Amino acid sequence: MTDRKIVVPEGVKGLIFDMDGTLLNSTPVHYKAWLDACQPYGVEFSYDFFITLTGRPVVELSKDLIARFKMEVDPVELVMKKEQLVESNLHKVELIKPVFEVVEHFQGRLPMAVGTGASRDRAQLLLSDSGIIDRFDAIVTSDDVNNYKPHPETFLRAAEIINVEPGLCLVFEDGHLGMDAAVSAGMKVIDVKPFYE
Repeated sequence: MTDRKIVVPEGVKGLIFDMDGTLLNSTPVHYKAWLDACQPYGVEFSYDFFITLTGRPVVELSKDLIARFKMEVDPVELVMKKEQLVESNLHKVELIKPVFEVVEHFQGRLPMAVGTGASRDRAQLLLSDSGIIDRFDAIVTSDDVNNYKPHPETFLRAAEIINVEPGLCLVFEDGHLGMDAAVSAGMKVIDVKPFYE
């Protein structure tokens, strides 16, 4: 565990935060739920491998896992099993302190958005339960875009809503696909994992 502080570089005019694994420590809950949902099919995978898939909508991730591990199951059915397992563990989700400190520090000073691969319902539920939904000027979810991370649309849409040029935005991410999306959008990006792992 580390308590390093995240430093926002000079010249940044807007902040965009991924949600799962960036603002909230929900990624381990999702990982465990996916593992348990896939377990009846004899499938196991590491947390490091899982991180390479995160950031996209849940059905897309489900299709990925089914194709990769040749599981005989409908993607939506697998998602439903996974979501039930997540629901029963949402009480374990907490704010990621070093990232939340950035939110607290810049609230009212810089426009801030959430750019997540989660659905709008899930994002609103998690951000409300965590008591931070009102701190953001925009929330862009998988329901608001046609192209998912690593495509830059999520972050470009967030920048548009908060009215900040992409090149002046800083993205906070934990997932490879999200970091690729930020770079494609022409934005600066900080990998938040070293600040809390």
